[in-house]
Amino acid sequence: MKARMIALLVFVSALLLGGCGQQPTVQKTEMVMDTVATLSATGTDSVAAVTEGLKRLKDLEAMASPSIEGSDVDKLTAAAGNGEWVQLHPEIYHMLEVSQQYSRLTDGAWDVTTGPLVQLWSIGTDQARVPSVTEIAQAKALVGWQNLELQPETQSARLLKPGMSLDFGGIAKGMALDEVRKIYEKHGIKDGLINLGSSSIYALGRNSKGHEWRIGIRHPRSEDKDATLAVVPISDQALSTSGDYERFFEQDGQRYHHIINPHTGAPAWTGAMGDTIVIDGSVEDAGMLSDLLTTAVFVLGPEKGQAFMEQLPEGVTGMIVDQQKKLHPVRGFEGQLTDRNEEFPIE
Repeated sequence: MKARMIALLVFVSALLLGGCGQQPTVQKTEMVMDTVATLSATGTDSVAAVTEGLKRLKDLEAMASPSIEGSDVDKLTAAAGNGEWVQLHPEIYHMLEVSQQYSRLTDGAWDVTTGPLVQLWSIGTDQARVPSVTEIAQAKALVGWQNLELQPETQSARLLKPGMSLDFGGIAKGMALDEVRKIYEKHGIKDGLINLGSSSIYALGRNSKGHEWRIGIRHPRSEDKDATLAVVPISDQALSTSGDYERFFEQDGQRYHHIINPHTGAPAWTGAMGDTIVIDGSVEDAGMLSDLLTTAVFVLGPEKGQAFMEQLPEGVTGMIVDQQKKLHPVRGFEGQLTDRNEEFPIE
């Protein structure tokens, strides 16, 4: 599971005590799922909600991490190519179902089987390098969502080729948002923030000042980590963002970033610099889809990505930032932006 560096800046009012309606507010931060997770909740049952939410994240990590022996992903990788069906936890199976659906819809721009390519490039680690053309071709031969089969009756899956592996880096945190959100709802939490690595966020209700949560989108080319492109106020919505500025290295004037194009086997150079997806909480799997779509839309590029998003259900909005710093908003998203940096004009 790939860890993302901070891609969002979250403007949060003080979250101590005396939040909305003078109910207690609890905030806890832990390192889990290879990211810094901060859960905030306001309500009479806020302690239980946050405590259970963090435990849920650890349970999901144990299911989805390729580096944990006995995880569902580890079992699928070990069984790749031998014909064996591997029974999965319902959460992991559902994640694969949604993945396959969007692989079809995006003609493979989203592909959860990119594990061999992600491992080959190792961007974001000390082993990052530019592989040879031969190495890329060999890894690419092991990538293809059509070679991942699902069995609904038993909630099982199998990988058809030896050497295949999954990469949940662009979907697992989004799925985790949805799972923690369910826990918040069970405990009656109306106001709170689920912040996973500051790149995947779900905002419930209002902040401690009674306003929408203000999410700052990081400036994709500024060395100042506090510089923003714009601010997006959200409430009862999921927001995810991604870009070529999160994890990358440069060689011979070329930026090699972590978002891999399954069709080329290399970082996606499709004219995008970054993108932001916001999905209304009424949309099923809002968190998961917001996470997945940031990768898919980035790989599609500004024009194709914008056209694809226009076809998605109501409640899905966002924007793509191209390499000329122009913003390509979808469904009037420009109207949701505040404090927009003048360096980024609306296309």
